Amino acid sequence: MHRRLLWLMGLLVLASCVPVNQVQQVQGLVGPVRITFDRWGVPHIRAQASDMDVFFAQGYVHARDRLFQMELGRRAAQGRLAEILGSGAIEQDRFFRTWGFYRAAQAALPNHSEFTRRALEAYAAGVNQFIREGHLPLPFALLGFTPEPWTPADTLAWGKLQSYDLGQVWQDEIDNTFILNKVGLEGFNDLRGAYPQGWPTILQPEDLRSLDERAQSRRVYQPAALSPDLLERLERVAAFSRQLSLAPQNPDQGSNNWVLSGARTTTGKPMLANDPHLRLQNPALWYIADLRGPTYHAIGATIPGVPGVFLGRNDRVAWGATNVRPDVMDLFVLDLEGGSYRTPLGLVPLRVRQETIRVRGADPVTITVRESEYGPVISDLGPAFLRPGLTAGAAIATEKQAVAVRWTGLDPQDTTLDAYLGMNRAQNAEEFRQALRRYVAPMQNFVYADVEGTIGYFAPGWVPIRDWDGRFPASASKGQQWKGYLPFERLPQVVNPKEGFVASANNRVLPHGGPDISSYTTEVFRAQRIRELILATPRANLEDMARWQGDTYSIIARELLPGLLALQPQSEAARRLQNAVRNWDLRAELDSVGATAFAFYYREISRMLEDELGLRYPPVPYTFIKTLREEGRWCQDARAGIRNCAQFMAQALEKAGAELERRLGPDPSGWQWGRLHQASLTSPLASAPLVGGLFNRTIPTPGSMHTVNVANYNQDTFLHTSGASLRTLFDLSDPDNSRIIYPMGQSADLFSPHFDDLLWLWRDKQYIPLSTRPADWGPTWTLELRP
Repeated sequence: MHRRLLWLMGLLVLASCVPVNQVQQVQGLVGPVRITFDRWGVPHIRAQASDMDVFFAQGYVHARDRLFQMELGRRAAQGRLAEILGSGAIEQDRFFRTWGFYRAAQAALPNHSEFTRRALEAYAAGVNQFIREGHLPLPFALLGFTPEPWTPADTLAWGKLQSYDLGQVWQDEIDNTFILNKVGLEGFNDLRGAYPQGWPTILQPEDLRSLDERAQSRRVYQPAALSPDLLERLERVAAFSRQLSLAPQNPDQGSNNWVLSGARTTTGKPMLANDPHLRLQNPALWYIADLRGPTYHAIGATIPGVPGVFLGRNDRVAWGATNVRPDVMDLFVLDLEGGSYRTPLGLVPLRVRQETIRVRGADPVTITVRESEYGPVISDLGPAFLRPGLTAGAAIATEKQAVAVRWTGLDPQDTTLDAYLGMNRAQNAEEFRQALRRYVAPMQNFVYADVEGTIGYFAPGWVPIRDWDGRFPASASKGQQWKGYLPFERLPQVVNPKEGFVASANNRVLPHGGPDISSYTTEVFRAQRIRELILATPRANLEDMARWQGDTYSIIARELLPGLLALQPQSEAARRLQNAVRNWDLRAELDSVGATAFAFYYREISRMLEDELGLRYPPVPYTFIKTLREEGRWCQDARAGIRNCAQFMAQALEKAGAELERRLGPDPSGWQWGRLHQASLTSPLASAPLVGGLFNRTIPTPGSMHTVNVANYNQDTFLHTSGASLRTLFDLSDPDNSRIIYPMGQSADLFSPHFDDLLWLWRDKQYIPLSTRPADWGPTWTLELRP
């Protein structure tokens, strides 16, 4: 049996490596579509009869290369993974059914524009054409099922899952309550206080007429009371949510983008760069495609399961995005009386529904979901995930308090896909801006450039207006409610800024002097480095932009190193660590010994709040620097006899040296960063018998947590977990001179030459052309779809 399987795999490899031109008869097209696959497996789709034929073909090629990825995505959003994966997926299904992503997608579908609804239908028809042909990817055979037809609601639900990953700030309210309870208001304000003066903001004072009118004031108030038991349950729900996430959840992690005006480039036309930072995954989230119909054209990074281009360009404009992460989710404490909750106007009944989760190899499980006017009751997930014989309703019958969540992304008026397809078709800055009026969630920092020379910045999305401190849970009993949303005209935006560029890296959006619109409060280092690089280069070319995206210089190391070098080591291990960073160039390249030594020291510095909060590596890097500079309270640890920051740093050095040599030995010649810091891209099929391990990839990677070339890692294992999921560079003097790269490859088929052919290019900071010119495509093969 094993020999037969290997023989079959060999045939599949041979077949996959020899693409030939094909003609395919399909149902659902208006006219013929020609798809040319270039040397990297990028499809260049050309349709002459209808723009909808473009989306049909996009659905077809997405399914051809990524159908199982799409299937897992929609089943996750539907809460139906247990049907194919068994009882281990019940908890996840219950979580997503409680939030109601799929129900929200179904409710939002009729509110989209006619163009978007037609695009969704055409896209689904293309996916279903591939499914009908029966050439399903290997995972379907391994799991023994055939996918159901794709629907427009599947696309919107998958999009909501992505939006949730980038905007789940409800967890912050739990963390903030925990911190407030532990260290009091003064300690909380120190840890979650104002963005540091002097560090970069995205917009500058001259970009805005008024600061106060563009953000809400933050009024501290007594947070809604949460019982210790309820808070503990919510912490468990939040922990489970983080396990499900595709996006990094620490506020010091995120994405980069910037746009330069022609006055700052060698071509005299704008240039734009973007690298969104997400959890590294296999297959990748992104899929490159070139789409052209009679009137529609866009090229760039698409997401399998969704029509159109998310990050890219058309013939005239280009755009990129980073996460704003505004406070668009609120927890509402419900004081219960029987099946109702109290409000100032009286008792309001909770709505209750029963849902059945089918489970592969086991009996179905019935769950109870409760909903309020604020949204789903997520604290019901806290007592225990389902056990045999226990329903959620029985587990919560005696509760006196519950917590519901409200999120803009669950609103039936969420028409974000309208905005993206509108951006795809925009021909100038005003059309681009008008398209963003349909944008709801997740709020993004969009940078913009066009061939006429205009650059800009826009932060669209729904931001609730509230009269309480949104960092903490609100109270339904007190009648606290959203008061609407900030008008689009009051959202941060600027066209042709005076500086001649805009750069964002998840740092503060608005200039100092008032509240900010973003809930990021601690990330400053990437933004500072990007500004340093731009300001040091009077006129940049595309190679400069590529070099900046790959920059591994560490500003946080620059801030902490003087204190480290001033210490007097007590052990040889500590002395060797100190010597390793003494002449370090502050770059985290693969062969860097200093990067490894500093990472172990920073690991110990990151334990600063462990005694106060029980948090080993809290995401507050600027707090560490501020505390060390100002001899702050967080250095002290009475249990360890540490009375000041000098003692804390000395202990950190000794511990770091000992741990470094325990792991890598005493010889610094073996401390290269790439030996320790490696990306592991694990496939969902990793556990499949015999073949599972063949899908995984592990590769040493440069970069670190706070470098422009972000490579966030687990501080216990040093495993690279998230970073640049995509890199794009756009040259508006010659749009076909644009470039793109992401890890892994276009196909999820293990036997395809495009399974991982982009991985090493990505690691080595190289790119492939993002071009509509056939001369740039290399060897090609074509697939023609005919009605």
